[in-house]
Amino acid sequence: MHKRHHHMAAAVLALGALGLSAASTAWAQDAGSVKLRDNLAEVLRQSQPDAMVPVAIIMRDQASRQEVDRIAHLGDKDFRRQAMRDLLKPLAEASQADLLADLRRAEATGAVDRVRPLWIHNVIGLRATPEVIAQIALRPDVAYVHYDRPLGVEVLPFEPGTGNTISEIECGVDLMGAPLVWNELGFTGRGVVVGVIDTGACLTHPDLRNQVWTNPGEVANNGIDDDGNGYIDDINGWNFESNNSNVGDTFGHGTHVTGTVCGDGANGTQTGMAPDASFMTLKFWNSFSGEQSVWDSIQYGVDNGAHVLTASLGWPHSTSPDRPTWRTVCENAMAAGVAVVFAAGNEGNCCPPVDSVRTPGDVPDMITIGATDCNDNLASFSSQGPISWTGIQPWNDWPYPPGKIKPTVSAPGVNTKSTSSNCSGYEIYSGTSMATPHVAGTIALMLEANPSLDHFAIKDLLEATALDLGDPGKDNRFGSGRVNAYEAVIAAMTGDPPMRLVTSRFVAGVNADAEVFRATPGATVAFIYSIRGTGSTYVPQLDVTLDLSSPALAGVRTADQDGYALLRKRVPPNTQGVHVWMQAAEFQRKSNVVDLFIE
Repeated sequence: MHKRHHHMAAAVLALGALGLSAASTAWAQDAGSVKLRDNLAEVLRQSQPDAMVPVAIIMRDQASRQEVDRIAHLGDKDFRRQAMRDLLKPLAEASQADLLADLRRAEATGAVDRVRPLWIHNVIGLRATPEVIAQIALRPDVAYVHYDRPLGVEVLPFEPGTGNTISEIECGVDLMGAPLVWNELGFTGRGVVVGVIDTGACLTHPDLRNQVWTNPGEVANNGIDDDGNGYIDDINGWNFESNNSNVGDTFGHGTHVTGTVCGDGANGTQTGMAPDASFMTLKFWNSFSGEQSVWDSIQYGVDNGAHVLTASLGWPHSTSPDRPTWRTVCENAMAAGVAVVFAAGNEGNCCPPVDSVRTPGDVPDMITIGATDCNDNLASFSSQGPISWTGIQPWNDWPYPPGKIKPTVSAPGVNTKSTSSNCSGYEIYSGTSMATPHVAGTIALMLEANPSLDHFAIKDLLEATALDLGDPGKDNRFGSGRVNAYEAVIAAMTGDPPMRLVTSRFVAGVNADAEVFRATPGATVAFIYSIRGTGSTYVPQLDVTLDLSSPALAGVRTADQDGYALLRKRVPPNTQGVHVWMQAAEFQRKSNVVDLFIE
């Protein structure tokens, strides 16, 4: 009894530290409860007073998407990474300062712990008692509070496979043409850092020990944060489960995924797509909270030089992930020039029409990976699109029908053989977890061939060179097809990725923008649309086959010296509710297709 009385006294002290009174904690009825997203209010009601509930606090002040988009289209990738830091870090530091000071004082009472501020999106993660969380929701500088629900192994979509352990080149590595890239083109991923967000990795496995990323600014085991990045002795990455530098894998999933990215075959089987790439180990798990530990991992990768971030995990929509924060975190990482790759999930076509693909595989610009077998058949478990963001603010885009096609591309993920967490042998697993690192390794090969490629150029090249499977063109089973690493690297070597078309929201009666990037400087760019959908139409004047049915011309512009062209036109006032598909083209070249809904 005495111990419980002491804890409740501590909780009251915590409220005082937050600048609020214990008398105002009838939070089930007060205005603050509207900021308790999803079922957090019910979780707090049902929790014991001394329970420590994991949450993410999303701050009111956020960088505008216009500022982020401006940085995303700067030419120099290294400059973009620093520009994103310069934009986001001061904003987070300024807006979080008061709340963090209160939280640090509350930590001394035991009512708050594991405080983790983010800058990649303006968020603070922590665990706190129900009463403290309710008080935080009342603050005017807080937009909302999200329950960072611990899930367990279902965050990692995979299952044991069947096969043998004979020495070989893993079938997906072979099918995708990686040996041709190594032997004919001479690229093995050397110099490319892939951040693997997973359950850790066995750093001493013979197939992995030569590819371990080493933080150049840190001195091992001296107990000092030598490079000032906020992590002590983070030699090979960080463990965001236990908040330490031990990135070892006790589960097995992470070592298997890492082996598919860059295992070099030293112990008998060539499992890796990019055997000379380096892997940065970013250990997530959800004994505390899964979602923020992945956001932490993404931020660490952006801040510490990862060129690719790959994650074979995701949250089903039924678990109420914080989709706005996921999208912002991932889009900010992409804007910084980092390629971001996530699994689609293992739900097949479980939840039509728009809930089969997991978050953040459902982020529109994400490189989202579906799974095939090594005979190019669709894996029965591979999550299928489309996805929609209708009702998810501030975007409210990609309405269904038709939604946005997902996955982006596919790769082998059935009976995939890769490195085992026993630190010597191999295991066989199946899942989009296994398909995703095949693509991350492909990207490492592409980046060695052309380090200037950013997320968007890589995405476009992967889609343009994929082997079309299923229905002609892009579809919700295979995406644009199964990745062909050999063709993707050849395309990367040219340094001439496809043009990229970006549009604003189309609102009836209002001016809308269609922008083209990476056009040929001085070229005539045609902006073309269709209200009949995608298809195949040859245009002899441009010597290009458009991916549109019955296309019509919206306008023509000349690309400037940076390859940029802008078409600004008024959307007809009587077109509300109409679906429009748009593509840009110049002679012998075309852009991606953008699917639009006129509001």
